[in-house]
Amino acid sequence: MSCCYVLDLRLAPRGVPPATYAYAILREMGPGETMRVWSPEEPTLFMAQLQNHMRNTLVWEVATDGQGYLITLHIRGPHEPLALGDTLRREHDDMDACLVRSLALVGAGRWTESVAEVARLDRTLRAHILLENDLLAPLAVREAREPTSLMRREHDDILVQLDAIQEVCQAAGESCAELDTWLGLLAATLNKHEYREEVSLFGLWERASDRRGAALLDEVRRRLSPAGS
Repeated sequence: MSCCYVLDLRLAPRGVPPATYAYAILREMGPGETMRVWSPEEPTLFMAQLQNHMRNTLVWEVATDGQGYLITLHIRGPHEPLALGDTLRREHDDMDACLVRSLALVGAGRWTESVAEVARLDRTLRAHILLENDLLAPLAVREAREPTSLMRREHDDILVQLDAIQEVCQAAGESCAELDTWLGLLAATLNKHEYREEVSLFGLWERASDRRGAALLDEVRRRLSPAGS
């Protein structure tokens, strides 16, 4: 990676978090572009926050001279593939956004549109669970037996909730209040579930994926793509 612009986090306005300060610059840049950031602090937390802002599109390198950290950031271009962990996090983000849209439509009383959005969420979430259970969970079941078992139990709970949501959507009478309740429950469940997966399992799955080469990652992308569903 090479570039010339350096953003010095020491110059961030008082009260502005470093990740927010950097994001204000990065969001004006385009895919494929690169910049450097100088941080006086160890950048692990900063990069996690910035990666979240940028929806997992960043790759970076860090160098230090003992006085601070020079981070070279690159925004992936449209044809640069995401790694496994980033691919799965992006899928989580997309499902969360779909759920938020569903809740907003229900709150506005737009029943037909909300049911259509819920149907999209249902298809995506079921495919995601099937992928994790069948293809990814076996990759690290020995190293992470308890997190894997917990993930499967939570997947079962999520499927029960999806079944209940579908029953509400297919009922003869419209019930925005009941659908709102079930979607709220699903949102709370996914919030905890996705966090645990990302912390406990994604790293193990990614390392196992690297050992198996490109075929497994290609299969993940195929199954998560709209054309593959």
